[in-house]
Amino acid sequence: MHRPRFEFPEVLVMEILSKLPVRSLTRFNCVCKYWCSSFQTPHFISKHHHNNLKNNNLNLLLIRYEYDDNTFQPYFSQLSNQKDKKYIVKQNIHLPFFKYAIPSVYGACHGLLCLQEPSTDKAAIWNPSTREFKIPPPSSIQCPPYFSSIQDGCLTLVDASFGHAAFGFDSKTDDYKVIRFVALTFINSEEEHHFESQAELYSFRSDSWKEIPSPGYTLTHLFLGNNCVDGICYWKTECPAFHDFVGPILSFDMANEKFSIL
Repeated sequence: MHRPRFEFPEVLVMEILSKLPVRSLTRFNCVCKYWCSSFQTPHFISKHHHNNLKNNNLNLLLIRYEYDDNTFQPYFSQLSNQKDKKYIVKQNIHLPFFKYAIPSVYGACHGLLCLQEPSTDKAAIWNPSTREFKIPPPSSIQCPPYFSSIQDGCLTLVDASFGHAAFGFDSKTDDYKVIRFVALTFINSEEEHHFESQAELYSFRSDSWKEIPSPGYTLTHLFLGNNCVDGICYWKTECPAFHDFVGPILSFDMANEKFSIL
C-alpha cells in the first residue's frame, strides 16, 4: 500500500528556503530550474536579506588590490566577526570583470552591490553572499541626435566616461535599478571640443538600459557610494551662482524615473 504524497505549496517552500543559509541555497540551485530562477528574483533576494538581518548574519567587505606579474588585480576581502567578536578574513573574492581598475561600488541594496568601472561602460550587479555576478548589456548611450542637424554631422564622439551612479530598489515594480551619468566628448573638423552629458537607467528585471533625459546639472566630484534611500537617489551639484560653487541637491525617483531638485 502506497503512502499518500503530500506537496507543500510553492509559496510555503520559498518561505522556508528564504530562511536557509547561502551555502544551502547554492546547493539547492541544482534541484530544479524553478528554484534556481526563483532565487534570482528581487522578491526572494529581499526576503532572504531581511532574514539574514534578523539573524545578525552580517559581513564586512574591504576592497583591496594586488600586483601579480606586473598586472593590477582588484579583489574584495569578506570579513566575519563570528569568532570572539574579532574580524577574520572569511574569503577573498577576485573580480574577473575588472582586471585593471578598482571599480566604484554603489549600494548595498538588499545585500546586492553595483560595481561600475568609471572609464568604460563595464558594470556588474554582485551578490557577495552567493558570489554571483549579473552583467548588464552594453550601454545604450548614443550621440545626441540634434548634434548632427546643427553641425551637419561634423562632430565625432571621441570619449565617453561613466562617473556618477546610484543603485536602488523600485518597490513599485519590484525591480532593482541603476541610474548613471555619461559624460560625452565630441570633436569637430576644426579640432574643437564639445561636451555633453546624458543619463541612462538599467532595469534588473528587463536586463536592459534606456536613456533618461539629462537634468542639466553638473555633479560634484564627491563620491557617494550609498546615496539611495527608500528608492530616492541623491547627488550634490556645482553651480557658479552659489557660494563655494555648491549647488542644489539633485534627486532621482526610481519608481517615477524622474529627476527633481531640492
